[in-house]
Amino acid sequence: MPSSPLTRLVSLLILGMCLTGTSLARATDITSPFSADYQVTRNGSKIGERTHVLDKQEKGYLYEARMRTTGLAALLKPVRITERSYWSLSDNRVQPQQYEYLDSSDDSRTAKLQFDWSRRHVTNNIGDEPWGMTVPAGTQDKFGYMLALMQDLQQGNTTPEYQVADGGLLKTYRFTYEGKMVLDTALGKLETVKLRRIRAGKEDRKVFIWCAPSLGYLPVRIERHKKDTVYTMLIQKMNGR
Repeated sequence: MPSSPLTRLVSLLILGMCLTGTSLARATDITSPFSADYQVTRNGSKIGERTHVLDKQEKGYLYEARMRTTGLAALLKPVRITERSYWSLSDNRVQPQQYEYLDSSDDSRTAKLQFDWSRRHVTNNIGDEPWGMTVPAGTQDKFGYMLALMQDLQQGNTTPEYQVADGGLLKTYRFTYEGKMVLDTALGKLETVKLRRIRAGKEDRKVFIWCAPSLGYLPVRIERHKKDTVYTMLIQKMNGR
């Protein structure tokens, strides 16, 4: 499933667990409901808004993101994108059950992945190119994997690696530690750890993530560099329990 720079950024904006400081005080609790708002910019100019919501479901959890273009970007190409990751905990680790991707501007980009962990198999039967494949234990979807990242950072692992099911391929995401930095945000000054995400075979791509330890390693800033263009996601506000 091909993607534009904007929608690839959206896929990266897996800013899970955007809870209040009180909720995040319990470092291993990644299941508390929340809602959070973010701003998306391109070279400093606002082009979109994004909302994340985490809800408890009857048989697990739903992590959903809704993004829309704003301003001139909306006039040129109005876009609404929804991503959903239905997941549960297995041995206290995030385990995806179903992933959905909807793009109002392009129906061919629709995807719906079903994870069958009894067979370790993933299928996508929606869109122009349905596919299925066997996956190893611990495989993540391309939206919910950020929850696993937050868990690992809480446990002191600053260089985790994940297998991600996407487009009929198993992609490897590796993280390297870039140091500490204090950021000015809408939530105030936050001490963060800076990570770089590297995708195997795409080492030239630059994706940086700043995570705040005081917020349970919540990502508060994400940057994606593409030639002379920088797409940025900045947290604006959040509501927890």
